[in-house]
Amino acid sequence: MKRALLLPIVLSAACAGAPAPRRDPVAPLPPAARSAGAEPARAAALPADAQPAPAPAGLSSVVRIADSQRTWGDVTQLLAGTPFGMFLLGAGPEALLEKALGPALVDVVDLARPLDIAVFGRSKGARIVASLSVPEREMSRLQDRFVLEEHRGMLRVKGVRAEEPEDRALPRVCAFEPGNRSGSARLICAEDAEDLEAAAPYLAQVVGREPLEVDARIEVPGRAVIEAMKDMPEEDDDSHSGKVGQGFAEAFVRDLESVSVDLTWASPDIDVGFGMRLASRRSPLALAVAPVAAQDAATPPAFFRLPRDTALAFYTQGASRAELTPLREAFFQGLRDDMAGEGYDAPGLDRFMDRLETLTFTGGPLVIGAGGDRAAAEKALADYKGGKGAARSQKAARRALQSWFLVAVEEPAQPWIAGVKELIQIGEELDRKKASATAAGNGARGAGAPGGPPKGDASKDDDDEQTTDLVVVRAPAALPAGTLHVELRSRPLTKDAPPAHTSHLYVVPAGQRTWIGLGEDGAAVVDRLRIAADPGRDERTLGAAPGLEALRQRGTLAGGLFSLAGWTMLAASGDSPEALDEAAEALGGLAALPARGETAMPLAITSEVLGSGAARVDVRVRVPGAGIRDVLALLMR
Repeated sequence: MKRALLLPIVLSAACAGAPAPRRDPVAPLPPAARSAGAEPARAAALPADAQPAPAPAGLSSVVRIADSQRTWGDVTQLLAGTPFGMFLLGAGPEALLEKALGPALVDVVDLARPLDIAVFGRSKGARIVASLSVPEREMSRLQDRFVLEEHRGMLRVKGVRAEEPEDRALPRVCAFEPGNRSGSARLICAEDAEDLEAAAPYLAQVVGREPLEVDARIEVPGRAVIEAMKDMPEEDDDSHSGKVGQGFAEAFVRDLESVSVDLTWASPDIDVGFGMRLASRRSPLALAVAPVAAQDAATPPAFFRLPRDTALAFYTQGASRAELTPLREAFFQGLRDDMAGEGYDAPGLDRFMDRLETLTFTGGPLVIGAGGDRAAAEKALADYKGGKGAARSQKAARRALQSWFLVAVEEPAQPWIAGVKELIQIGEELDRKKASATAAGNGARGAGAPGGPPKGDASKDDDDEQTTDLVVVRAPAALPAGTLHVELRSRPLTKDAPPAHTSHLYVVPAGQRTWIGLGEDGAAVVDRLRIAADPGRDERTLGAAPGLEALRQRGTLAGGLFSLAGWTMLAASGDSPEALDEAAEALGGLAALPARGETAMPLAITSEVLGSGAARVDVRVRVPGAGIRDVLALLMR
């Protein structure tokens, strides 16, 4: 089967699953903290008649630590028993700063208040400018302790008033910024005067005045992201779809003001945040990623109808159809151009695209859940590695790695059922016409002749490893009346292709909701669909699972849960001997972790469009203590 027939399934099933994770109790995720790029906070921090200092040229990131002493202790406790933890136990922030700035300057700063660091350049050539809080009581005594010189509104430190000459010099260029209110004074130090003067106004007037509601944050300006992308190797994709995707990415980065990652210690857990600030929503991706979201929206009820053994689960309120229009139009135009270039009939393509557009990129809530049988996969991989049955055990191991997944849309099922049937029919017609045209070309030029088409399957593209036929068959009696059942029967075309296999697609009516299920193990998919669609099976759903209070918060754009095991199973295809070896190694590594990688990590995503047209998107992930120990064990290998 060609891309034309697979596309509806790919769009509906955007992820795959894994074994059920352990769900530790979790508290509600904290609201996203604002960064230096957040419009409301910046406006409140500055005097009415002042303009914020611009970010200096060459700035690659800003690091903020709310309380260096406390954070050092938290990290030391977290890494206890590791080589790095032993190093931390033998040092401290005061000792490190003393080596960098000298004891006299360290004695006048408050490490329990925010430490801000501006980083210029990248990798080994990076240069650092640090800004530390100075208590108000120390400001009146500076003249007695240091030789100061006023320079551009700052007090440049020329030396230390000390009896011994060797104690008078400073290892860095430093200056005190008095601030415009009580408690806002800063000590700013750099390797040279040029970096100090460039970064000091921004660190003191903008960064230092922003509230820091997390324990640590790193923020990267949008222009630094653009520079980093220039250093990345270009992908060799000359297709129309590839060019459209590249255009999407480039336009989105132009909208990007900054990205950030932050950490909040909530012992024994850690909250991890990822934020994006958009200067505008001009690009198609910005409109889709940062939609206008209802601030009191509830989690879609279908999310809690997912089976209890779901390992990867996700919901989104979705962007509106209008917000998705630029993305939808560009996507389908690129897809159509690619398929036309492959020789598909133009009128048939128009019919196919028109029908596909009625089902996809329509906006509104979407729920996705996935899972699999990890125990069966581990056993099948052990048999395969042990050489039991060779080709037969290889096929069994691949099948055991395949996941089931469910998709729910808040739309009646009949348009979906009719649409999928029509897409299959139009797709078959497109393939037949293409095959006929190719066969006619073979007759005119001679198959295999120089400049002529290759011998073999006339409808096969050179890069196809397998072909898939879609066949509508009788739906299982266990599913509701009117269910559509489609078998995807795949067979290899090359020696390296996956073995012949059949997947099952079900479109299930559930009142005003539609459930879509997909997987090679039809019985497993049917069982999960029955749980999701039957109100009498509530006890087997996520809604009955403990510890998911964080996912019931109102006002989120999207959310869900995942685990290390879930992502590992998602990445394990098993389509080749090499892929099976990789899967065996990955699952074996998970088995050696303290919690076997099965700890569930909830996430919540919020979106806000500001009055100026700018926008912000924040992702919050709660990593429970058991998950932290698993991650550390992976990193220590």
